Amino acid sequence: MIFIDKAADGNKIINLTIGDDAVLEIPLKTDDGEDYEMGENEYLIFTVREKANEDSPVMFEIESERGSNEITIAHDDTKDFNPGYYSAEVQFMGEDGKRITVWPKLTGNGKTSQGNRKNLCLMSEVVYK
Repeated sequence: MIFIDKAADGNKIINLTIGDDAVLEIPLKTDDGEDYEMGENEYLIFTVREKANEDSPVMFEIESERGSNEITIAHDDTKDFNPGYYSAEVQFMGEDGKRITVWPKLTGNGKTSQGNRKNLCLMSEVVYK
């Protein structure tokens, strides 16, 4: 199961059952608020770390298909994780080589602000693995 919820501070949290297959769709908008259609060579990168800083090792990273704003999470990506809160971000890779963080909405002191930590909740399975 995957769903996105809002925390008390208004930031969004992705909730995912450990070991589940899921698709995470990231809506993209232009500066004018219009829906953005990705080019055929553009893609997204979903990165998960234990903590929201560059010194924390990448726990897993998934790229979308080229031209797609959907990130496919497979069973093997999370099956060995412990339940808990982790830090995640999604970056857009443009055809011009530019990398832009598109999720989460950054507040406060950038990526390391308290409001941007713990935005991925991996929930335990009810059944035995």
